[in-house]
Amino acid sequence: MKRKFGNLLLWFSLAITLSLFVLAKFSGGGSFSFGWLTLSQLLSLLGTTLLAFSFLLSSRFSFLEDWFGGLDKVYRLHHITGGLSFVLLLHHPLFLLIDVLPDIGFGWKYLWFSNLLPYDWGVASLYFMLLMILLTLFIRLPYSVWKKTHELMGIALIFAVLHILTISSDVSRYMPLRYWIIFLLIVSIASAFYRRFLYRILGPKFLFTIKTLERRGDVLVVGLQSSGRQMNPWPGQFIFIRFDGMGNETHPFSIASIGLDGSIRIGIKILGDHTLQMVNLKVGDKATSWGPYGKFWESYMSKKDLIMIAGGIGITPFISMVEKESQSASSRKIDLIYCVKTEDEAVFDLDLKALSVNIDRINYSLYTSEKLGHIDAEKIIGIVGPVENKKIMICGPDIMMNSLAEQFLSLGVKNKDIIFEDFNFK
Repeated sequence: MKRKFGNLLLWFSLAITLSLFVLAKFSGGGSFSFGWLTLSQLLSLLGTTLLAFSFLLSSRFSFLEDWFGGLDKVYRLHHITGGLSFVLLLHHPLFLLIDVLPDIGFGWKYLWFSNLLPYDWGVASLYFMLLMILLTLFIRLPYSVWKKTHELMGIALIFAVLHILTISSDVSRYMPLRYWIIFLLIVSIASAFYRRFLYRILGPKFLFTIKTLERRGDVLVVGLQSSGRQMNPWPGQFIFIRFDGMGNETHPFSIASIGLDGSIRIGIKILGDHTLQMVNLKVGDKATSWGPYGKFWESYMSKKDLIMIAGGIGITPFISMVEKESQSASSRKIDLIYCVKTEDEAVFDLDLKALSVNIDRINYSLYTSEKLGHIDAEKIIGIVGPVENKKIMICGPDIMMNSLAEQFLSLGVKNKDIIFEDFNFK
């Protein structure tokens, strides 16, 4: 129930906005008529509600993981609420324009700047949001550049606040609706301010020193030793980390190993410009991490037999789980399938063989698509046997996770027994 609270809160907030909007229309004692103007006003208020949630969901407040079931789900909902908010807010000026047709001269103030400042605030907010959406959806930017452009949403929020508080509307006339919208705007501003200025100071921060470095193909395995208070992660969790001398940019990486002495190990796939710089890291360099995050471990703690399916670097959360399991007295069975294109890409193969070799209930398999073709549910069943009454955990490229999930659902596996970690935070 706790992890459903966030979704219930979202729907409840939308219901409050809708209810107060209807009450505002009847508060003057007049009749209620539903037209383009009314629809435009309603969409703007619902869009504002979703915008507030979008900012809240991007804040990385720790309680959000419990409310929504993991930071990956929080960010997924952040993308959804942000996109829906933009769609609703975009229709606000369009429907206002339709409402005053054929007087296009008067309606132009809804789409472009004029001498009416309250309207101009709204136009400025709209175009900043439009620019950010275009950069996100249609232009493939490097992560560091995209992250900077994402901050345009903060500017859009400022203009939206000015527009809402200065325009003559139901919000200005009906006090319950006004207080509710002001509360939502405060939530938005506080979330944006915390994430932008306070998170690096007040967030769950830990200091590390690089203890070991090992290059394995296109993966850099980094061993980190705690140099302050110790982090106590669960197997399968991830952190956001910044290495000294590599700028202020942080990236999420799964924890592949957890030591009793406060050490951890992460695997970094060398892909973009930022990760390419990491080949210059040296033993003794300092790092700062925030976290740990993720609820992937909750499925690992299940008493059911587990089927773990990893694609490429998606193997890293499973390594810490198998490491923990190899030290456990549990009697359940675990099947782990490590999917790569070629054997050379299986950079953690020896680690997993060493962890599972003497434990009969851990069945480890290396699957190479070059020899065996793309992995699918039928091939997995051929390796592990029946999948009924088992938890299926998947981590890897989105296309692989979504495809396997659909295949297992079509075979009768319950949705609650298919769990995957989504690292698409962009």
